Amino acid sequence: ASLPFLSPAAYSKAKEAIDGISAAARPYLAARDARWKSLLRILRSDEVPDRLEACVSVIDGLTKTEFVSQAVLHVPGFEPTTAGKPEMPSIALEIKAEEIRKSKVRMQVPLATSRFVTSNLEGLELESDEPMPDHDRWVLEDYIVLTMEMFGKDVDECSKQVLRIPVLHPHFEAVTVETIFSQMLRLPTPPLLPLFYYRLLEAIAEKQLSTKKLIEKAYSHLFEHASDLDEESLETLAEAFAYHLMHNAYQADWAPFTGDSVAVQGQRFIRRALERLQRLSFHQNLIHRLPEAVHVYVPPEPLAATGLPVQSKPEFTRMLGFIKIKDPSEAKVLRYCHRLLKMEPKAEKKEEEDTTTTGVAELVETTGEASDGKRRKLADGTAEAVLATGDAEVSNEPGEEASGDGKRKKPETTELLRVKEEVKQELHEDMGPKGATGSKDAGDGEKQVDEEDEEFGEAPAEPWPVEDVAELVATAVLQQGAKTPTHMLKVLDGHVQVLLKLRPEDDEQGHSFAKRIVSCVLDFWRLSGQRLEITVDSLLNKGVVTPRSVVETALAERGAQGCDSMPVWNIINGVARKSLERSQTVRVELAIAKKLGKEDVLEKSRKQLDDAIHENAELFTLIFTGLVRNYQDFEDCDNILRTITLQRILVIGRKYLAFIKPLVDAAESRIPGVAHNPEVAAVFRSLSTL
Repeated sequence: ASLPFLSPAAYSKAKEAIDGISAAARPYLAARDARWKSLLRILRSDEVPDRLEACVSVIDGLTKTEFVSQAVLHVPGFEPTTAGKPEMPSIALEIKAEEIRKSKVRMQVPLATSRFVTSNLEGLELESDEPMPDHDRWVLEDYIVLTMEMFGKDVDECSKQVLRIPVLHPHFEAVTVETIFSQMLRLPTPPLLPLFYYRLLEAIAEKQLSTKKLIEKAYSHLFEHASDLDEESLETLAEAFAYHLMHNAYQADWAPFTGDSVAVQGQRFIRRALERLQRLSFHQNLIHRLPEAVHVYVPPEPLAATGLPVQSKPEFTRMLGFIKIKDPSEAKVLRYCHRLLKMEPKAEKKEEEDTTTTGVAELVETTGEASDGKRRKLADGTAEAVLATGDAEVSNEPGEEASGDGKRKKPETTELLRVKEEVKQELHEDMGPKGATGSKDAGDGEKQVDEEDEEFGEAPAEPWPVEDVAELVATAVLQQGAKTPTHMLKVLDGHVQVLLKLRPEDDEQGHSFAKRIVSCVLDFWRLSGQRLEITVDSLLNKGVVTPRSVVETALAERGAQGCDSMPVWNIINGVARKSLERSQTVRVELAIAKKLGKEDVLEKSRKQLDDAIHENAELFTLIFTGLVRNYQDFEDCDNILRTITLQRILVIGRKYLAFIKPLVDAAESRIPGVAHNPEVAAVFRSLSTL
């Protein structure tokens, strides 16, 4: 909703038409269902009107003053004229109101600016306590929002343009600060990145020192109402406050977070803010420069975990020796894993079997020539004459039975079996470690086996489960790459094939395998959320773990990186965004194929799009199912987490509603547990109104 510029003279000529528009708006506002407004409030109890409601009120105020206002938003080239302009083309939408109602397109009306500063002017020492008239304030807010949109890529220039707005009123700076804060915390998402808004606040404070008190006032107001803040707004505000502390040498009003009366949500907020601040700075800086009263909220030093059960095993020490950053040997690590699993590598086993079979076949084939010196002999020492006729052999050897045609049929004799056994034995004696014949190769093979036996240690009495071996490898990789993210990527690149080859082919077993790796990463980086996010993202990109395994494990976590931690939700949002980006990429490819008329690409893209949509639905069903399960689990143990989980359901549904609207509308039938929890079902019903 926006107001065009009208001069008093123009208003006097079009007074009846303008009054008619205002009169027609009131019945519509009274009849519409605006339940969605409660989902967009920064402070849940703050009854802020939306921009359409406020616009009607502003028009009434301007009508009383006959469109005389102190603030004027006059964009050059858009001067109103009753005759129109000859160069202006005629524009016709050629669409009826009924067609818009039937369409799926929804234009979400934003809420008006919240009064974070001007609701209580006590202690601000302004020239006047008289508030700015609503119509003047409306025009000024429009002016500020338009300026931010126009100069969104240049923070410094944007701050200059905002401060140059020609409005002379004691509350100009307060309204400016409120408008920027409201845009930064706007739901479901701000028009620009939150980083832009709090950089803009700092740039304005540098140029206009009097605005510093107003910015601190806005922060204080939000801190006091932390328990009433929307969950998404709380996260954005925590990020803004971390940047504010960094920019202001860690100085702030810490009174809302000290003492015994700090609310739980206030404690959550300051922990979130300091966790983000630690990512911008260092742990020791926070300890040295923050007041001691808030040290209790400072996160622990982001170090790798020690004392994990897997790290105490002797096999872990051996595995650390095999996993190296420089010159990694995947084959050696894999052989050790197979030793723990008590299985022979399939490739080597098949090669040995093929070589043995081929050698036996060749030697047995020449048995007639090679075994001349080993012919069976009669009791008197003369050689036996063996005559072959067809498949039967005739022999004068005693003990043979005569066939019906007078010939003696020779069965497989003990002597011939003995010859074959001797041939096999000779072949195995001549074979090396990889099937190559020769005494030198055989000696080298035996030497290599002995060295590996000494290096690998004794084989386990019982084979390890494959998940335990995966945890051993993953923890060793994490520890060897714990120094920096670059080290981690280097080690992971050198050993990713080990994990991929160990993963079972069965879907459910492979899923259990991936979940074990994710759990291992969560345990190892439980004190460093940033490294946790980087590591999980790398494992996803390399295909070691799946989005399903990440979401299930993260939402089931109850430790330091539990389901309410910032890193866990950064990971889940990252997984969701990647899935949606893939589907959007396929949509673009499909549109291009339609435009170019490529039938083969068109059919392929349609199939890919169907698969992507199905994958998105499964992923978000999994996320909501995990949240509903957590909501049920917290029923008797933690009411705070139960409330937060309900808010998380709202946040996820609101943020990605455009992509998952069918799932949200059918939540009670498609998401397990929703129908049995009235509070959860009410959230999904309210989301359907957006």
